[in-house]
Amino acid sequence: MASQPPLAQTAVPIHPSRRARLVQSADRSSGGLVALVWSAESVEARLRNEERIGELLRQFTSPSGLRFEVQGDYALVRVDPSSDPWAFTPNLGQTLEDLLRSDALGSAVRGRVVVSLRAMRKAMLTAGVIWQGFAPRNMFLRGEVIVLIDFEEVVDAAVDPVRAAECLLWHRIFFADCLDPVEAEELFAGDEGGAPLIEDGHPLAADSFERALLNVQTISWQQRRDLLWQSLRLEGRHARPEKVRDRGLLHGHELGHFWGDFLPAAQEARLFSHLASVSDPAMLVACLEVFEAAMEADICRAITVNCRGEADGAPLRTEAVIDALDAVEVGDLAAERSRIVHWYDRLVTDPAQLVDELLLAVGTAVGGVDRSVLDMYLVGGSASRASHEADLTSAVRVGLDFLHGSGSETPFLRHADPTALQKTIAGPLPEAGSCFDHVLAEIEEVIARHSIRQGHPRYLAFPDSGNALAALAGSILSPLLNQNLIAVDRSAPSATFVEVQVIEWLRALVGYEDSPLTELRGVKDVGGLWTTGGHLSNHVAMLAALGRAYPQVRKLGLRALDTQPSVVMAGPIAHYSHSDAAFHLGLGWDSVLSVGTERGFTTDPAAVDRLLADPPAGRTPFMVVGVAGNCRTTGLDDLEALGEVCRRHGVWFHVDACHGGSLIFSERLRSQHLAGIELADSVSLDPHKGLFTPYPSSYVLFRDRAVLTQFSRHEAAVMADDCWDLGLITPFLGSRGFQSLATWMLLRHVGTRTLGAMVESRQAIVRYLERRVDDSGLFVRLNDVDFYRLAFVFCPPAFRRAMAELDPAGRLRAAKVISSYTSRLNTALYQSGEVCFDEHTLGDLDDRIGAGAGTSYTIMAACPGNPLVTREDLDAAMKKLVSEALALVEPMLAELRGNLPQQTRRRAGGPAGWSDVE
Repeated sequence: MASQPPLAQTAVPIHPSRRARLVQSADRSSGGLVALVWSAESVEARLRNEERIGELLRQFTSPSGLRFEVQGDYALVRVDPSSDPWAFTPNLGQTLEDLLRSDALGSAVRGRVVVSLRAMRKAMLTAGVIWQGFAPRNMFLRGEVIVLIDFEEVVDAAVDPVRAAECLLWHRIFFADCLDPVEAEELFAGDEGGAPLIEDGHPLAADSFERALLNVQTISWQQRRDLLWQSLRLEGRHARPEKVRDRGLLHGHELGHFWGDFLPAAQEARLFSHLASVSDPAMLVACLEVFEAAMEADICRAITVNCRGEADGAPLRTEAVIDALDAVEVGDLAAERSRIVHWYDRLVTDPAQLVDELLLAVGTAVGGVDRSVLDMYLVGGSASRASHEADLTSAVRVGLDFLHGSGSETPFLRHADPTALQKTIAGPLPEAGSCFDHVLAEIEEVIARHSIRQGHPRYLAFPDSGNALAALAGSILSPLLNQNLIAVDRSAPSATFVEVQVIEWLRALVGYEDSPLTELRGVKDVGGLWTTGGHLSNHVAMLAALGRAYPQVRKLGLRALDTQPSVVMAGPIAHYSHSDAAFHLGLGWDSVLSVGTERGFTTDPAAVDRLLADPPAGRTPFMVVGVAGNCRTTGLDDLEALGEVCRRHGVWFHVDACHGGSLIFSERLRSQHLAGIELADSVSLDPHKGLFTPYPSSYVLFRDRAVLTQFSRHEAAVMADDCWDLGLITPFLGSRGFQSLATWMLLRHVGTRTLGAMVESRQAIVRYLERRVDDSGLFVRLNDVDFYRLAFVFCPPAFRRAMAELDPAGRLRAAKVISSYTSRLNTALYQSGEVCFDEHTLGDLDDRIGAGAGTSYTIMAACPGNPLVTREDLDAAMKKLVSEALALVEPMLAELRGNLPQQTRRRAGGPAGWSDVE
């Protein structure tokens, strides 16, 4: 049977799942046999129902002279007693449904058929025996005989009046698109007197369609009746816009029958919900024609796949059209159908292509978004090039206006209370967009207006000026080029090598072995990574060190170890990212072993040596963190001494040079402050801190090029020559942008010689500021400046003298007053928008203030990062600082003497204030 073609003798072929076949016979003129599967459990009921309808037919005579016969000329064949039998019957040809739809019958014959059907239906009503399958597709006109088939269900109206009434309504739907209104009225005229009367509120169990549509388990008779009447409207006859197909008629039940057989109930319910609300006849028929095309495409595919004996996992195009109606209005679908010319010709030749084109057109115009709208919002259309260039130029102008302001007189910040800013920026989710000029105006008037200008000549808090022309250009071009550094092919063919080249240049500057880019063999030779910041760079370094010390962790996890891997660092100066990394990597905060610092806020190599020689029980150090420019004072560790200690003990040496890394561009400063950095196993650098590069820009470099290959699950791939997919060796990050372009452009545009000179010039700026702070007499520095960070507190001479006369407890109380007024002064400067210093806590290791060595203070910190700062800018900043400070001297003394209530200490904030050893 599998070799026989599927049955396709009706306008809507029987669903392939029913395994209906047309069996060819030697005598081609006979039409062959029809074979279809009956379910084994239905055989007995079918035979009983067939007999009941046959008995009914024997009891009445059709007034038109046409006779009815039950098709009994068939044979049932079972493979075994429990299997579903095949029913073989002569091919009866076209159904009555096909004949009525095609107008193949003359008016006289049609009249006789309708009269006969009315008589049979009246007989059913009189006898209370309702055949559910009273449908033209179950009837064949053979001369003067109407042959009936398919007796799956016959209802006794006296036993189940609700089901009988429902079947009588279904009869109307079955004939809805075969008869004209007069014929339909004649056929169903007898219902008023004979159909069972059911109360509207009678409860019924909801069927699968009703459950999906209404989300209920029970339904009233009125609800079901109303749904059937709506179905009758959808499945009736509709006038097409042209008479090219089916004489201008669209047969709705053809679609309805398809939906019931092919679509799951949930999909059928979605379709019904969309179409039932359409009242405009032209719009409804346009939508129905779209579904007709989708239906025919689905049927053609189902028959083809069935003939091949293949399984088909392709989604139905009918379902795709339903999905489209979830996204667009019914009118949009109808309008798109109306725009397509030669619809009916294409429907015959290739309905699948026709539907696919329509779905593409509808799907790319959701919500009325056409090409003109897309060109307004998306860059790439040639027609919009000029307007987009103008808009982006305006955006750059807004950015440059922000960076430049109107000179040094413009405040670095227009301070607003956070609550006020919250209210200003708060707004509902935009449903309708605004014009680009309006959005830019919001940026300029609100967001930029209340942003911090880190390149301002009196912004002295951080070195993050981000104002290098080439780096800015790279940050602008990077999103325009929109490369994904996860892979080289189809993602970032040239960008990959730009990043690798930058890494190689940085390796050379650090003092690592470097090679020409053309000699590198693939990612196995890439000795570094771009990351989002020093925080992530330090995480990656710790992960690499952990993997090198404990390779079994890669597969078995930390549970495989009988010790706690630990990290050694100077807690008072180490960046919080290292303890965060220990936490985030599953080592735990307790794995951080802290040593003290020397008086210059640097790591004590001797203390590290002692700890490595005798670590706490159950702890095994695998990494030491050295700091080349800590975030509190930018003190620089003795890297040579630390490197030698780590070499002797065989532990990984990491140098956090996120601040001090800019010194590698000056040969003098590198040799003076970073000697031994090349001994490190890993180094983290932040161009966005000291190299005038916008956020984000950080790199982690490795002395051993092969370290990064441990991060890939694809060992063979990363070790192969010419594998350049950086995503294979990049932990924590998958897709990422082309941020290395900014550093590449900076190095190409400026060159290391000029960059080194700019870094040197910054030293002069901070030294000048250091002397002016000292000469004011109002402040006490807690550090001697190594390169660009100056930490100090507000402590005027009169206060120092009064403090010296106090006992130790009094001096500690005085320290709190100093912290309080230092923060108060700094806050006033910040909120004025004229001068900005950083603020965080710091221990007075040298006891320069006098409350005891190590006493912690809230301090102000100056860190001028912009070489454009002039002496006039520094003098203006000092003038404002001194002026504000002098006004606080008397209140500060009064508070120390107990004459004023103690000021509430402001919480120190910001990264440098997020200490690991508070």
